[in-house]
Amino acid sequence: MKTLGLNLRQLQVFVRVVETRSFSRAAEELGVSQPQVSRTIADIERKLRTRLFFRTPAGLELTPTGVVLHRFARQTLDLLYETEVNLDEQAGVPACPLHVGSDAALLNYAVAGVKAFREEYPELPVYLEVAGGYELLELVSRQQVSLGLLVGPGEMLPRNVTGAYLGRQEWGLLVGPDGLETDPAELPLLLPPEGSWERQTLERQVELPQPRVPALARDVRAACALAAEGFAAFLPLRCRETGLVLHAALPPFELEVYAVSPPSGRYPVSARAYLRLLGGLELGDF
Repeated sequence: MKTLGLNLRQLQVFVRVVETRSFSRAAEELGVSQPQVSRTIADIERKLRTRLFFRTPAGLELTPTGVVLHRFARQTLDLLYETEVNLDEQAGVPACPLHVGSDAALLNYAVAGVKAFREEYPELPVYLEVAGGYELLELVSRQQVSLGLLVGPGEMLPRNVTGAYLGRQEWGLLVGPDGLETDPAELPLLLPPEGSWERQTLERQVELPQPRVPALARDVRAACALAAEGFAAFLPLRCRETGLVLHAALPPFELEVYAVSPPSGRYPVSARAYLRLLGGLELGDF
């Protein structure tokens, strides 16, 4: 398929350069080398006989011709995606692999969905990634996964992803039985790293204690394991299955759960089928 003498791959490269404002970042997201991206843009400019970008201290900016081409390219790629989605819906059955990402706090829920998907579509490959909040959003925005399961408020979701509300997950301050009577200020408290999605989510929900000797745990699996060894951590209440108990000094609370996906994707039918199967599961059971 050719448009203005340009192929779809050239349009995709051009759009990524525009949206990242960088040849190197576009190359990283596309999984190619920076010289390849530079050559592709040079080929487009040669065919159109005009420049598309000029450099500023803040990054690349579009020339007037570049603005027009970006609008055209974005519309073309969106139309192609809508066509693929409609054709898939006509077929009604997923025909592509499912790539799913999950926050560690939702791993059991994600796995239950994978099991249901495999039972319904045993011939399709399934790939499951486990990642922290911002890493998961990056995987989704780059379309390295077609759907991500994320704990956190909807207002924190960036504009380059679409969020579908799935429900709420109960959390609380969990400790080993020996720490139940300890003052929260005296507990060896585990917190997510400063600036992480997980830390910001908790800070929006509760007033976090300030431990004298802070400790960090990057995800729920690490925090749960360390809590069983004497630490305290804010964790999903399901982690009580490991022998942890809810500290009475701080009441439990609920965090929102979302399925996030890119505005356009490679496996829309598989992702929608997976989301439908998740809808048949009780989030509170996981």
